[in-house]
Amino acid sequence: MEQWVALAPNDLAARQLAAMLAQREGAEDVALEHLEAIVRIGEAAGEDGFLHAMSALRREHGADDGALSLMRRLMERHPEDPRAGYALALGAMIGKDYPLALEYAHALVARHPGWVRGRLLVSRIHVAREEKAEATEFLRRSVDQYPDQPLLRTAYARLLLDARRTRDAYAQFLRLRELTPGEADVHFSLGMIALELERQADAEEHLLAMRELDDGSEKSAYYLGRVAELRDMPQEAIGWYRKVRQGGLVYEAQTRSAWLMARQGELAVARDWLQGLRIRVPKRSVELYLLEAEMLKEHGSEGEVMVLFERALLAHEAEPDLLYARALYAIGQGHLQVLEEDLRRVLADDPQNADALNALGYTLADQTDRYQEALELITRALELKPDSAAVLDSMGWVQYRLGNHAEALDYLRRAMEMLPDAEIAAHLGEVLWVTGARDEARRVWDGALEQDPQSVHILETRQRLEP
Repeated sequence: MEQWVALAPNDLAARQLAAMLAQREGAEDVALEHLEAIVRIGEAAGEDGFLHAMSALRREHGADDGALSLMRRLMERHPEDPRAGYALALGAMIGKDYPLALEYAHALVARHPGWVRGRLLVSRIHVAREEKAEATEFLRRSVDQYPDQPLLRTAYARLLLDARRTRDAYAQFLRLRELTPGEADVHFSLGMIALELERQADAEEHLLAMRELDDGSEKSAYYLGRVAELRDMPQEAIGWYRKVRQGGLVYEAQTRSAWLMARQGELAVARDWLQGLRIRVPKRSVELYLLEAEMLKEHGSEGEVMVLFERALLAHEAEPDLLYARALYAIGQGHLQVLEEDLRRVLADDPQNADALNALGYTLADQTDRYQEALELITRALELKPDSAAVLDSMGWVQYRLGNHAEALDYLRRAMEMLPDAEIAAHLGEVLWVTGARDEARRVWDGALEQDPQSVHILETRQRLEP
């Protein structure tokens, strides 16, 4: 090792290995000199030599007491260089000794209060300790103390977003826009937050500003399309989506365009668009068939939907997602046999498919008198998904059909507690009604209608049961 260092004294790898070996042998003074050399080599390369030094010590023992002791000695030789203290605190944090890391980081901030990276490290350590509130408060004080530091304000704004303090975060990004007017990412963040706040005009302004700074930005075009959609300007939205020609948002832009064309009465054009997309993105073919089916449900006819499913299943034989989707559509059109055949095909390939078991079991309980068969299917589904509100609802419904009202109420109450859904409320209310608890049934139905005033399930059930 000594020969390698002698032959190549400025070789970073040689020095790092030498420091590690010296530490292993307990020769701390020798290790320290190698660490000094590592710092100089890093500096000469325009890099942070102190981080290279910590990396060398961590290779063998992580950030143990010996490594941290050496880094403390190295830091004491460079008291005016905040990077030494930063490497020390970072090493403790990486070693998950968070109390010690926080102690070192606060000492660093005390010695170099205006050095931004030290303050950011304090917040990172708090986050690592799952103390986001403390991290946010520390950055708030830091921003108050150093209001013109963009990095501090950005970190503070991100933590505010994480805490769902959206309006506060928006205010911070507005200040960042003043500090860094040429930063496209700041305008993008403002646009996204404005969208979340349902301030479409502001979102458009921010995204257009981003686009001026980052000409041809795919992200800005896509989200300007989303803004135009929200403002009920479909042709403008399509125009923006068509500007998205590369990157991760191309697929979403293309499918949004197709939906908008269909809603504009251009169903045939939209379907051709999706067909072209299936050719260009074959790995998403099944997903695109399902999307086209949804489009036809809304804008086409039952016959067109069923023909499309046939074509999709010819291209993707026995594809479970297609079979499951066709089954649910078919039962909505009154085709029980199609649902049963499709779901049994799914279960033939995947007997543990809880969703298929539940859908078939519920349908048999709801639309036939094959209650025992339904119970067996739902029981298997519940074994696979014991915490599923949908399966608990099905179990409650089949128990009701079997005349086991107490068991039905137990399952339906559990389902309703997990997921206050209108269909579950309709079922729970019906069982309450037939068992004589009619005031409670009305309360359940009324509560569901407050959330979903047009619920077909609730309205049909009330019309059928109430005098």
